[in-house]
Amino acid sequence: MTVIIPKKAYLTIVAASVRFANPKIPFDDWLEIYGIFTGKSSKNGKDLIITEAYNITHQVKREEDIIDKVYWSDEDYISFSMIDDDAFSRGEYTVGWYHSHPGHRVMMTSLDIRTTATYQQYNPLAVSLVFNPQRLTRQIEVPARKGDPELRLDCDPGFKIFRLGNPEDVDSNYHEVYDYKIDGFESEEQLVEYAKKFAIEITDLFPKDNVVESYNNYVNDKLRQLNSLLMGTEDYLKSLARKDEKSRIPEVLENQKKEINKFVAETYVKIENMKEFLDYLEYKEKDVIIPKVKDVLSNWDENIANLDKKLDELSKKF
Repeated sequence: MTVIIPKKAYLTIVAASVRFANPKIPFDDWLEIYGIFTGKSSKNGKDLIITEAYNITHQVKREEDIIDKVYWSDEDYISFSMIDDDAFSRGEYTVGWYHSHPGHRVMMTSLDIRTTATYQQYNPLAVSLVFNPQRLTRQIEVPARKGDPELRLDCDPGFKIFRLGNPEDVDSNYHEVYDYKIDGFESEEQLVEYAKKFAIEITDLFPKDNVVESYNNYVNDKLRQLNSLLMGTEDYLKSLARKDEKSRIPEVLENQKKEINKFVAETYVKIENMKEFLDYLEYKEKDVIIPKVKDVLSNWDENIANLDKKLDELSKKF
């Protein structure tokens, strides 16, 4: 059995996992994430083709819990239903689930086994994927016993895929599915390097809370910096004019334009990343957050649309 995973589905898992467990968050506050796969079996019926990964929810820690638990909300169950209906309309179905073990060993707990059994009872080819962000970013496996050394890894995508030998028996042994392929990459080395860079971008630009507020603060800060660059340029040119150094103005103006355009280009990349990251929100978040974030980011786009005009007006003054 080979499991085919598209690049977008893999990045969906990485984004959700890193969003709730990264160096900006204290280790004790790291949270697990949960999602589902939709897809279909291959024509020969032996392989599993995943087409989409959907982030559903994340762990909520409660003081009374002795072990980590996941609490499903009514919204989560509605998400399941909508995703399943949409997949069915395309001739596909739910083909498994994924979750993260942030900072912990990649394996299956007794709860994970019971969950996987449910999926396999409905679909014999269903799989369970377990991801650890540190396994990807640090290329290590957490030791099985405290005090044992960390196991060094090489070009590991951060996860393992598991299935049960007998989904009718929750005490059945589970086994790892070694045969999988992540589409969109020419080599394992390219995949891991890309994913590690992507994890850094998620850490910097995709907060677990207050996404709209965070993006709004980012855009407003960049607009303030841009206005400061424009005002600073004008003040500098005025100073040259007062000192009777007008001959330097064309060269200075050209250099300042290059600096401003460089700033805009760098910010543009970040803004485009933010737009992409909206695809990695939890399913229930999208209808609420995406329209608000689009309004926030459009503020940057509108200001940049007038930048050339502002620079032309600046040139005409001197």
